[in-house]
Amino acid sequence: MVVRVQRYPVASWPFESLFDFERGIDDLFGNFLGTGLVTQSGRDPAIDVAEYDNESVVVAEMPGVRKEDMKISVQDGVLSITGERKGHELPEGSRWIRNEVRTGQFSRTVELPHEVKTDAISAELNNGVLRIVLPKAEEAKPREIQVQ
Repeated sequence: MVVRVQRYPVASWPFESLFDFERGIDDLFGNFLGTGLVTQSGRDPAIDVAEYDNESVVVAEMPGVRKEDMKISVQDGVLSITGERKGHELPEGSRWIRNEVRTGQFSRTVELPHEVKTDAISAELNNGVLRIVLPKAEEAKPREIQVQ
């Protein structure tokens, strides 16, 4: 025999609904006031950008994306990474029990912090991680100036 017991709180915290509202807003808009970035969709890859003396490096998470399914371009000081993460097909008569892997089109753009040598840009995809090296143009490199 199964007995169902339903409990009712004796008293509820008066601001509980306010925090539920705040959680709902966070779910809707993301943490745009914190350190995170709100992307256009859950499919957009997370990226890191680092600047060094002679170059900048962009690292993007690309699990399940083949190099043939992405495009990288630089124009007017903006790096664009676009592509598609393709889904897994299920055989006839099968069904998903859990389907959380994001699929579909993605796009990320990054405003570059300096001028780059566009003919020397390199990109490598290894184990689902894309690494783009953007060498600085000569005019963007720091230089020492002699006082006369």
